[in-house]
Amino acid sequence: MRLKLFQESFIQQVSSSSSADDFLKYLEPCEDLLPDQQLAIYQNNVHSALQKSLVQIYPVCKKILGEKYFKQLASLYIRNYPSVHYDLNVYGEHFSDFIGMQNQLREELKDFPYLSDLAKLEWFYHQIYYAAQASVFDFLAYSQLSEEQQAQSVFQLAPCFRFMSSDYPIVSIWQLNQNELDTQQTVSSKAEKYCIFRNNNHIELIPIDTMMYTLLSHIKAGKMLAELVQMDIDDDLPKLIKQGWIGNFKVKHV
Repeated sequence: MRLKLFQESFIQQVSSSSSADDFLKYLEPCEDLLPDQQLAIYQNNVHSALQKSLVQIYPVCKKILGEKYFKQLASLYIRNYPSVHYDLNVYGEHFSDFIGMQNQLREELKDFPYLSDLAKLEWFYHQIYYAAQASVFDFLAYSQLSEEQQAQSVFQLAPCFRFMSSDYPIVSIWQLNQNELDTQQTVSSKAEKYCIFRNNNHIELIPIDTMMYTLLSHIKAGKMLAELVQMDIDDDLPKLIKQGWIGNFKVKHV
């Protein structure tokens, strides 16, 4: 087996929970360990690292479900979503969708219908922690665009900014389960819309209304300024730029 193919096969095997006989035949016994035992050591190390990563990214989900049950779900997730990147900080993106599917399949999760959205919030929080800082909007460059170019411009949300909507009070639940808060408090049952933004080194969770959520959704979808102005955004758009939620722009040629 050529080196490149062997390396690719090895990566595939250590990310799996089983061993392929056609791969094991290329390994030789080492001391008292058979090839499948050698491979199992790497598989266990990889599994442990991925599970530890999920525990760190989703601490509130773990707290609500309990460590033992959370790790069971994490192990199932790892089997279904093997790591495809060297950086563990990008692993776990699909955990929210996975939790949503498990919620439909497992009777014991029926009491936690909000859990998928909570996982999404924790993933956003994790992403924003490692994201690049928001850039300063280039007003000079924008002012030099022609009127037609400005009408065709699209705004880009800052890399350290996310927003979301939930039918459940997920931010209140998340805040309630922080270590410093009294977990005996209660939360309302109302839906919540929030944005998550890292301002320098501080991550803020800021409530937004339906109109702002709709505007942010249109910006994320790449709507041009000519389309956005129909929403009566005279005050909102400058505010988003000033707050750093919008960090850049580009001209969309049509």
